[in-house]
Amino acid sequence: MPVNSRMRRAMERLIAVDGGTGTVTRQAMADNGRGQMIPAGELSTHAVWRRVGYQSGGVWAARPWEGGLTIDTTPCVLAEYDADIRQGGLLEWRGRKYTAGAVSRPELGGGPVCAQAPLTEVKG
Repeated sequence: MPVNSRMRRAMERLIAVDGGTGTVTRQAMADNGRGQMIPAGELSTHAVWRRVGYQSGGVWAARPWEGGLTIDTTPCVLAEYDADIRQGGLLEWRGRKYTAGAVSRPELGGGPVCAQAPLTEVKG
């Protein structure tokens, strides 16, 4: 079995420890004709199986991010490698709402093994 397949299975087990299904809501985006994506159309909502925690599980080292957040010191989402999570999306998880930061898809053995992103809790 390829390394990334084994790692994907391991990440699925890690998500299952305290995981579940939550929703992701985001604005549809369209090119404005000048190469920039701008909000357009309706909001879309879909379900994603994931885990929200306070660190990535120690698999990948934390890296500084331009916004000052790191996965080790802020809430983060950990999901399957092909989860439809994008920066700026609104994640609802167990009665709380979060905005997703930059989404990374760490690779091992030739392909992505999970999706992860720092989260900022939306108050009120």
